[in-house]
Amino acid sequence: MNILPTRVSTRIRRGTVAVVVALVAVLGITNFPASAISTPESSLTSSWLAAQVGPTGEVNISGATQSIVTQTMYVAQGLAATGEQRDALDRAMSYLSLNSSIEEWVTNDGSGGTVAPPGADLPERLAALILLVNTTRGNPRAFGTPAVDLVARAQAMYGQVVPGFYGYQEPWSSIQDQSLMVIALQAVGATPPTAAIDWLVDQQCVGGSNPQSSLGGWQAFRASNGNVIQDCDAPDPINYVGADTNSTAFAVQALQLFGRTAPVASAVTFLQSAQATSGSGAGGFPWFTGGDVDANSTALVLQAITAMGQAPSSWSVGGADPLDALEAFQLSSPASDAGAFFASWNPGVPDLLASYQGVWGLTLTAFPFPVLPDRTVVIEPVAVPAFTG
Repeated sequence: MNILPTRVSTRIRRGTVAVVVALVAVLGITNFPASAISTPESSLTSSWLAAQVGPTGEVNISGATQSIVTQTMYVAQGLAATGEQRDALDRAMSYLSLNSSIEEWVTNDGSGGTVAPPGADLPERLAALILLVNTTRGNPRAFGTPAVDLVARAQAMYGQVVPGFYGYQEPWSSIQDQSLMVIALQAVGATPPTAAIDWLVDQQCVGGSNPQSSLGGWQAFRASNGNVIQDCDAPDPINYVGADTNSTAFAVQALQLFGRTAPVASAVTFLQSAQATSGSGAGGFPWFTGGDVDANSTALVLQAITAMGQAPSSWSVGGADPLDALEAFQLSSPASDAGAFFASWNPGVPDLLASYQGVWGLTLTAFPFPVLPDRTVVIEPVAVPAFTG
């Protein structure tokens, strides 16, 4: 915290004491506006997210299936996108800085059916924490008490199992994992090797005998037979396989950040083919082409659209654009739920996962989020009339 000095100018004249206070310190913390685009809709979601944060920083929503640490990370990631509700965000970051919270979030506890062994660091979670700490003006090289070097842990994962990849290759999340990791490292000045970016490019569904419906997109992971990467599957919203909008959105953001625009250009065709063109979800995106439009997928694609320097309005179809479709998932009543997003499979009920990712799309901000302004004590000018005595 930077405290600006108070400057007091005093003149003494014969018969007159003129006290001119140039600046009087008003001791209070200003809740600075967001670094990202702030709208009434995003502010409403920020307020709902902030209301979930307890006095000591943890989030424990009744009926939630995620752990307290996971819920707190979700809320903090949502608040970091808007830059609003800084008191709640600071409390959440304080809770997350506990060593027990860091380890619970970052390491695999063995209960999720992952390829990574128990106790191994999970790349997507580690990258998400690095990005969050960086956005909130923390030090990802010395975070928490005792201090943990999150960046060094991330770098130690490179080539851990296969060349060019961070950590273990999960069949359901490898594209997201690698994308967030290279974005996070670049954001904190630890530029990843070119081979890590090449790995993402090579995973795109292009050429060969890849199905037409997958071309230009990314699926969660393409395994290899020797040195040959297997073809992508056609998008299948029933069995959750094939190229999908979520993986593609993460890859687009990463490759755009590194100036690899050729793969990004071909991804546009895939995303446009997945976009809903009619009905109540017009303009929005499903996870897999042909599936139901959902808030999370629409928000992630909005981030990709933003990363490409395009406006949501340029993606308008069926009388609506992706931002219109996303806002349709935001609750306005009752007051206690206002601002939350609901999941497509559970209409009208606040959903934490949909809410914290939904606000990413509302702010039209791609990864990495801008570093939030410092919360300094503000010195405001106050006029004090001169008097004679």
